[in-house]
Amino acid sequence: EPVRVTQRLEPVGIFTDGAGNQVVDFGQNLTGLVELRIRGEKGQKVTIRHAELLDQKGVFYPDTLRTAKSEDTYILNGEDQVLMPHFTFHGFRYLAVEGIEELKPEMFTACVMHSDMRKTGDFHCSNEKVNRLQENISWSLRDNFFDIPSDCPQRDERLGWTGDAQVFSWTAAFNRETALFFTKWMRDVSAASSLEKGVPHIVPDIQGTYSSAVWSDAAVVIPWVVYQTYGDERILEENWKCMHEWVDYIHNHVNENGLWMSGYQYGDWLALDREMGDKSVGATDVYFVANASYIYVTDLVAKTARVLKKYGEAAYYEVLREETLKSFREEYYTSRGRIVSETQTGAILSLYFNLAREKDRERILQILKTNIENHKNHLATGFVGTPYLCHTLSENGEHELAATVFMKEDYPSWLYAVNMGATTIWERWNSIMPDGSFDVSGMNSLNHYAYGSIGDWMYRKVAGVSQLKPGYKKFKVQPMFVKGIEEAGVTFESIYGQIESKWSCKDGKICGYVKVPVNTTAEIHLPEKEEVLTVGSGVYEYEYETTTNLTYERFSMDSTMGEILAQPLAVEMFNRMVPGMADNPMLAMAHQMTLVELIGAAPEARPLYEAVVKALNEVDRQAAGAEK
Repeated sequence: EPVRVTQRLEPVGIFTDGAGNQVVDFGQNLTGLVELRIRGEKGQKVTIRHAELLDQKGVFYPDTLRTAKSEDTYILNGEDQVLMPHFTFHGFRYLAVEGIEELKPEMFTACVMHSDMRKTGDFHCSNEKVNRLQENISWSLRDNFFDIPSDCPQRDERLGWTGDAQVFSWTAAFNRETALFFTKWMRDVSAASSLEKGVPHIVPDIQGTYSSAVWSDAAVVIPWVVYQTYGDERILEENWKCMHEWVDYIHNHVNENGLWMSGYQYGDWLALDREMGDKSVGATDVYFVANASYIYVTDLVAKTARVLKKYGEAAYYEVLREETLKSFREEYYTSRGRIVSETQTGAILSLYFNLAREKDRERILQILKTNIENHKNHLATGFVGTPYLCHTLSENGEHELAATVFMKEDYPSWLYAVNMGATTIWERWNSIMPDGSFDVSGMNSLNHYAYGSIGDWMYRKVAGVSQLKPGYKKFKVQPMFVKGIEEAGVTFESIYGQIESKWSCKDGKICGYVKVPVNTTAEIHLPEKEEVLTVGSGVYEYEYETTTNLTYERFSMDSTMGEILAQPLAVEMFNRMVPGMADNPMLAMAHQMTLVELIGAAPEARPLYEAVVKALNEVDRQAAGAEK
């Protein structure tokens, strides 16, 4: 699709900052150009500079653009003029305008530009902060799908980084019709790739760097995503050579154990868990990540071969996957189920991609839970672990923990950025710190969609819609409740027509609505019910009673011990269950610690803490009911 102006925004504010800059605020970080309407003096010079944000003092702050000038200059002719530059674009929310004595709102219009992909998906829920997160995901998609999938639209980079596009591809395909966009870009990827060099990190290839896991995996993953979303085998046929040659390239560079242990790897890029060395790659062993990805793309190539009826090739890549997996397990897991990299991402990849032995899955899930609890129920993942974190928990019996991590509002979390006023997805979890200071690494975009990959979990798990057969010929509807969200739903324009799922859980009732388009089949998994309904096209509604309450509760495992002990009932329960516990002077040292932190030191206390939290919340519910 061509790049077009798809929306026009008027200023939400004009002011003079502390440095004397005349600033125009559009209220939204965006990609595009500013249209200036003016009648000035002949020869009058007007300069417009662009920036994403203001600094701690409210001063125009262009530093996130690095060396990008991002400046438009006009010489006026003395007549009525409508001015806008050509052959460029900017990423911005704010303008600093020089050369006009008095700025008026009607002078400025922000023209939003991106590849004009049809909007296909929409997510909504009862939590306005989560809705803002969805808006941020949508904006960062639009702002960066600008003929190519760029990493960021504002600074001196704006490159087609393959890793960013790969991890975000599922989320993108829900929100917008990406088939033509990715078909075109995959031709660029194929043209720049070879068996000798592998797949570039950036396409168009202007840097000459090649072949790293996750990033170069775009050559395989994106065609597969497009096929699964739209059911069109042509993208697999067109990219078959590039897809299998990427796996062949890796295979040509494995060691004597059949593992890929060479070359530069980005690892779990920008994860928060590395304390020494190159912190940008995260703490997860980079070759653990590389080989996990190798096994994953080999599996996809084998599946692609079967779709294309290349049965000999399919058998070859299936055997290669199994042999590589066997060696991977020998290299990275102990006989008792420990992982070489016991990070959140190490455990996530082990479980989500079925890398761990079946007998070890329960232990590795516990490793993941313990790691999250040690981070006060917060994530520490980067570009690799983040897309699969909540999926992994939800699919392994820990959906409540997935929901807890997702709904966190302090750093690091998705909603932290929302609370800090973000209107797009940030490159880093800490792009802006709680005190308003900025990351000063020189790599701090406020419009970077990779962490927006959580959208896929929101659509598949919270709203509950995921494809079971390519093109949503058959799909599943299985909503999973989240504390703090009482209503949620999605609409999605599949190639067969509109799919819709919406639900509510409040006032003692679960209600649902499912719309199934013609020539498709849906599996409906009713919340809190065992049976699965397989249905054809039509509209289906359900309603039944429940005791589930999704409103926020005052007490949780994230409450501090001090907050718990302030409740007489808690003191009574502690003394009854563990006589003398509440009077132990050592307990005073734990007043500022959360229950989940204390469990990390004493796991056997979990049932006790859970019972106390449940009882305290029940008292609150009874009190609220009495007030009504």
